[in-house]
Amino acid sequence: MARKYELETIPIWDAFDQESECPLCILDEAAEQRYVEFFLGNSVMLPEMRVEVNKTGFCPDHFARLWNAAGNPHSLSLVTHTHLIDLMDGARKWESALRSGAPVSGKQTVKRVERYIEYLRGRERSCMICDRMDYTLRRYAFSIVYLWDKKDDFAQTLRDSKGFCYHHLPGLLQMAVDQLSGPKLARFAAEVAACGRRNMERMEAELLWYTQKFDYQNDGKPWGTSKDALQRALQKIAGKIFRGKRDRRS
Repeated sequence: MARKYELETIPIWDAFDQESECPLCILDEAAEQRYVEFFLGNSVMLPEMRVEVNKTGFCPDHFARLWNAAGNPHSLSLVTHTHLIDLMDGARKWESALRSGAPVSGKQTVKRVERYIEYLRGRERSCMICDRMDYTLRRYAFSIVYLWDKKDDFAQTLRDSKGFCYHHLPGLLQMAVDQLSGPKLARFAAEVAACGRRNMERMEAELLWYTQKFDYQNDGKPWGTSKDALQRALQKIAGKIFRGKRDRRS
């Protein structure tokens, strides 16, 4: 049974209107910024939210983003302090087992260490921002599939777009598998794939000219659409991390 998601159409249209290399990158970046601001605000002082933050915390990337965005670090310091206490409490039983003076076999020692490693890695992987972004991106993917299915003008907008990056494309196609079937699924996948192929060929040509501009013989020739080709090609491959970064040759 297909999962129900809240339909969001206005952000989708707005993202496509920007004619970027990947509308989902725009939506992803905006969602991440909203969640960073949310967890730096007063909302994290609510008891139920503090309990959740203490238990789950944030991944290394989002701890770094919270730190960089924290104009006033007071809220972040309070959250970090109680999260640290929870992390220490969870680790204590594994540390106690490792300090135990009771004789154990080599295999038992390995198992204890591996369980401690598993605990530590699990805590690093858990992240409230990642969890919320994952759901938000699935909701946006649902809206794209829905609009394509129900609105002819949107289906044409998608066909005329620059497609999606390879980071977000799998999630969009999976949502299509979940929501469509038969000829509709085949047509959606074919249209998205054709759009991707056409735009990757465009991107390859732009990036080729970018590389050739390093040749002194081409120094005076016009850039055309290739001046930011490296940045956009990296976005096509890896997603939103490369949006908004200044090209080193511009």
